[in-house]
Amino acid sequence: MQRSDGNQGSVGSDTTNLSVDRRSYLKLAGVAVGSVPMLSGAASAAFTRRGIQFERSVDMVAEAGCDPTGQEPCDEQIRDAADSFTLLRFPPGEYKVTEKNVILNETNVGFLGEGDVRFVVPERFNEKLLVVDSGTGVLFENIDIDQRADGATPALHLGGDDDVQVHDVELIGQGIHPDSLSRSDPGWSPGEGASNGNPDVMDFFYPIVRSPDGTGLVRNLAANNHGLMGSYNAGDGRSGIWVGIETRGTVTFRDCHIEEFGSNGTYTSRTNGVVQFEGGVYRNNDNNQIRIGSSGSYVDDAILDVDADASDAPNPYEALNYRGVRVEMGRQSDRTDVDIRNCNIAIRSAPHSGGGVVAEATASEFSVHNTRIGVDEDGVRGVLGKEPDGGGAYDPPAKPHAATLENVSITGTADGNAGVTLFNRPDSVVDGCCIHQEGASRDGVVLVDSDGSQVTNSTIDVTGRQVVEDGSSVWTNNIDTSGSCPVPNSSEDSDLPHELSIEGTSGRFSYQFTVSGDIEKSIAKGATIDDNDTVSGSTATGQGGDGGVDSYRFSGELIAFGLDGEANVTVDSEPAHVGQLPDHVLTIDGAGSYTEYSFSVSGDLDGRGLTGEDRITGSSATGAVGGGADNYTFSGELIAFSLEGEANVTVDSEPAHVGQLPDHVLTIDGAGSYTEYSFSVSGDLDGRGLTSEDSISGSTATGAVGGGADSYVFSGELVTFALDGEANVTVDGEPAHVGRLPNHVLTIDGAGSYTEYSFSVSGDLDGRGLTGEDTVSGSTATGAVGGGVDSYVFSGELVTFALDGEANVTVDGEPAHVGRLPSRVLAIDGAGSYTGYSFSVSGDVDGDGLTGEDTVSGSTATGAVGGGTDNYSFSGLIKQLSVDSRIHVELDRSAGLISVTGAGKYASYRLAVTGDLGPTGSLTSEDSISGSEATGAILSGTDRYRYTGELRELAIDGYVSVSVS
Repeated sequence: MQRSDGNQGSVGSDTTNLSVDRRSYLKLAGVAVGSVPMLSGAASAAFTRRGIQFERSVDMVAEAGCDPTGQEPCDEQIRDAADSFTLLRFPPGEYKVTEKNVILNETNVGFLGEGDVRFVVPERFNEKLLVVDSGTGVLFENIDIDQRADGATPALHLGGDDDVQVHDVELIGQGIHPDSLSRSDPGWSPGEGASNGNPDVMDFFYPIVRSPDGTGLVRNLAANNHGLMGSYNAGDGRSGIWVGIETRGTVTFRDCHIEEFGSNGTYTSRTNGVVQFEGGVYRNNDNNQIRIGSSGSYVDDAILDVDADASDAPNPYEALNYRGVRVEMGRQSDRTDVDIRNCNIAIRSAPHSGGGVVAEATASEFSVHNTRIGVDEDGVRGVLGKEPDGGGAYDPPAKPHAATLENVSITGTADGNAGVTLFNRPDSVVDGCCIHQEGASRDGVVLVDSDGSQVTNSTIDVTGRQVVEDGSSVWTNNIDTSGSCPVPNSSEDSDLPHELSIEGTSGRFSYQFTVSGDIEKSIAKGATIDDNDTVSGSTATGQGGDGGVDSYRFSGELIAFGLDGEANVTVDSEPAHVGQLPDHVLTIDGAGSYTEYSFSVSGDLDGRGLTGEDRITGSSATGAVGGGADNYTFSGELIAFSLEGEANVTVDSEPAHVGQLPDHVLTIDGAGSYTEYSFSVSGDLDGRGLTSEDSISGSTATGAVGGGADSYVFSGELVTFALDGEANVTVDGEPAHVGRLPNHVLTIDGAGSYTEYSFSVSGDLDGRGLTGEDTVSGSTATGAVGGGVDSYVFSGELVTFALDGEANVTVDGEPAHVGRLPSRVLAIDGAGSYTGYSFSVSGDVDGDGLTGEDTVSGSTATGAVGGGTDNYSFSGLIKQLSVDSRIHVELDRSAGLISVTGAGKYASYRLAVTGDLGPTGSLTSEDSISGSEATGAILSGTDRYRYTGELRELAIDGYVSVSVS
């Protein structure tokens, strides 16, 4: 496995000992095989992802049969499903991979994790878990590689002629081969080019683009190996990335993070292709952070950090050589032509380092532009250009050999040696640079055997010599010998003072937190920058799994934290007691207009910076905003919100769709005594944590409480409430004066047919949203419904109901059996004088609240009244009504004919109906009709009237007999 052989990345080296099934061999030979018709036949409309076109997708659990719990291997299912133009979709979970899975000669094959997805390998797995190559178009996205099994060092090989796409992949856990040796172990052999007594170990990632015109993009690849330093093994130790000679196209690494590999961070110099690094962090890797050399390659806007003191590797001070960028070439190219630009490079602490930028003896020309280099380790150079003589193993590289340094800043406290040293690099340029080295005996620029070079327009403030010409003729001009220079930004440089890290301990976890200031993602504690984690304003949300780390920097205070799962959370490296914090932050921004609000949550609630208009009661709040904003922290969920006006409402910096929430929360606390209740609201109704005794029907609820409490969320208003016992009742945390509310709601739904009705109750009565056909008089109502609904609220009981037609009638949301109720009410009011009476009806009669003087027998009632009122409910018609003296009679409804017959004594009367009224014969001069009212007098004989509507009133002074038919 010597890297100089160039076979590490070739398909041939992978196919000579292929461990594949029959289908893989047939596919390699180009034979069409129909062994998986269920998967490959699930064709759908073509679609693209990351620019790659697919014709079908496979759910690797539901359709392919993979086990997402990681208990059963998924190797065979992966191989069977991976066809051309097919996207393999992995739902959240862990997928066990136990062998090398080879997919060759396919076009447009993709692997996509949908959520938190991991490939997990067994112990001592030192192999490529997936090899995709020799085709065109491969996508691997959002799937992490879990190497936490003891001694596991898995690798990922993704290649093709063109269009190789890798996005959002993380290596989880520590990867150290069980036979690896550190420098302190017996058997470790010295020498950078020796095996050091170490075994061959797989690199983590092998991207290959085989066509000279092909491209590959690797974005947000994150790998912190926590590896064993000093295990270089002549290049066959474990590196983060290897791009070998089989690559002839262009590979771009964008925003990647490679850390703590014991061989190289990236070994990308021995290639026939072009390698481009854009952004990213490369940190504390032995030998090199980035190793690059092919013509046209570059490193742009990257951070390269060496700080052994801050490394989490087990033996950071046994590293062989902590270089920053190493420029070199192998036998496959005669020029390097490499550019390092806009980078931040630092050698902060190290047992040994060749330099910040090191051009090896195999490197031809190279350049460094707009880059900051910091060196604090004694004797280490910022830039070193070695003599381009091939190093004894190769012929010298083709000319030119010049180095170009423009707008380069070199700072730090290193003693001895020089900021820049160039050996036999004629015609080199150092222009517009700034070198400020504070260490003792530190030179600025040293040029050895480099005729024709120039150092111009630069600041060189060092304790030694500014420019050293050793066997060189150098032109210097405009050199300032004092001044300060910009220092490099580190991977953790930030204006935000606090660091927060979340490290998973058992299974998957998700979180959200809010701070009082600003927030940004960080790579502290080996964290990776994950696109699946988001920052919105002052709130961050994210997810991870066991062993994963997410980190952030922030200003202000940590004010809310919600965690679903198990994780260790630290703030500034100290344990954060996030369980004592609320989960969420709610903000109500008036946006300049005065707005009132109320809301409730399911947990604890507190406010921040509220005014006198704002109040918190338990888990509910009421308040108002204008040009400012009110802020609350809470645990649990936002369960109700009412807004009167306009405001921007957010929860954890995200828009809260409060219009989709109910308006209010009603709580009934039994306070230790068993209490039954029923209530109705004018809008929607739902319950929270109810028991089997509690039920909801439409907008009405019935239930019972004892030592606990029942809670409901509702929209609209609380319109009725009945309580049998004692309880504390609150709405939005405030006492609800339910004793002032009626007990019940009666609803009459015409169900599309025109229907007239009348009814009476024993208490108070009111209507809601009635029309002109509907009236309420005292405890009685009359009306009509068609396609709509009439609603009434009342106290007491429903005592009569008459329905002319069909309708659905409910009381408190439950069907009311109104056919079992009498249909009419007769009220006899003594008007203050003692009076006897008797009457009979054609149906049934019953009395309500009668005294000992009052009796009911069959269809007849007799009694007496004085200052009060006797009430009777009845069905049918009144056949006879007799009174001893003047009384006032109210009848809820009748129709047809009213007859008043004299008893031989002079009597007078008055009657009123709701409709039309007229005589059936001739009236005397003492009788008159005015509209719907009639007055008259009688001694003997009968006065008869026809009427429509209802008989609303009958008053008699004297002795008469009245019949209504």
